[in-house]
Amino acid sequence: METPSADGAPVADWYPDPVGRHELRYWDGTVWTSNVADSGQVSVDPLEAWPTPSVAAAVVTASGREPAARGTKRLVILGAILLLLIFVGAGSCSVVSASMAARDAAASSIAAARVALTAADPAVEPGSQELSESQKGKSELDEAGALYAQGSLIDAGPYAKAKAKADEARAIARAISASVEASAAEAAAASPEDAVDLYFALAVKYPRTPQGQEAVTKAANVLLDNLPGSDLDNLYAVRGFCDTCPGEVPGAVYDAAATSIRAMASASAGQQASVVSSNKSWVKKIRGKGVNFTIQSTTAADTGELTHILGTLTAVHRTDFGGAVKLLRDCSKLGEACGKIARSPVRKRGRVQYFSRSQVNKISTLSSQMAAKISKARGLLQDL
Repeated sequence: METPSADGAPVADWYPDPVGRHELRYWDGTVWTSNVADSGQVSVDPLEAWPTPSVAAAVVTASGREPAARGTKRLVILGAILLLLIFVGAGSCSVVSASMAARDAAASSIAAARVALTAADPAVEPGSQELSESQKGKSELDEAGALYAQGSLIDAGPYAKAKAKADEARAIARAISASVEASAAEAAAASPEDAVDLYFALAVKYPRTPQGQEAVTKAANVLLDNLPGSDLDNLYAVRGFCDTCPGEVPGAVYDAAATSIRAMASASAGQQASVVSSNKSWVKKIRGKGVNFTIQSTTAADTGELTHILGTLTAVHRTDFGGAVKLLRDCSKLGEACGKIARSPVRKRGRVQYFSRSQVNKISTLSSQMAAKISKARGLLQDL
């Protein structure tokens, strides 16, 4: 044992544990400490009662053991260093784990932002508000990528900043997409009077989005479900649709127009056929004698309404309807010629009108021509 101190107590060193719980316990020159060692592994075991220096000296003397050898002390020191390294290593692992988690979160946010910006791109048109918003979002995403590249396993700060930038870019993109969805929802919930215009506006503002591409078709469905009812009113409604439609007019709209036109033309043909029948009946009765009779004439008013719409309904114009309308217009002219004759009797006596044989024959010829044209027009209308 090394030279005792002036009061007879052993010098500070590692000695056999006086309470026998461990191989060694450290004596600091004054008291026994809580530091103990077993097989070179240092640990802590506090004492409930602290032996006096004289007791410590007696314990050491009675045991006949010298202070711990220098090799043992080295082992104890190495053990302490090992514990310190383990503690530091555990802290380092925690830092690395946190950094890896931040890196993964940033990568996920960057990927989500990229997907959101791609999805919003069809809503971005030159000169639009969405264009400036999209550019801002892409700038945020670029910054996120740059910050992500600066991160490391021991520095998670850039990863956290990259995630924040990516989240902002994603929010911008989702706001653009939400604007398109809101416009589509507004059109769908609007009254028929407003829905067509709202769908047209959607098609103009967002032509490359799915909502914009199907907007004209939806507008056509609204139109067809809410046509006024009368054939002429339907034609005016269809014409207004065609005049303002921002894209190609759906075939269903032309079909609806053709249906109305066919009904009007058939009605015109029926009216003029009635004139022909009256003319023929009148001619039959008047031949050979004067008859009290006022002939019914026809005008081009009906066929004029039919042709009024053709300037915009090009699809209908390409059908046989154009030929049918021409025949009905010709019938109107023939009817006018009949009416002119009927208004010019050769003489009158009271309410009785007298016509010459040539006048009667002329009306008969005109009526036959009208009948032929009406028959041909009806044939064309059946194919419409």
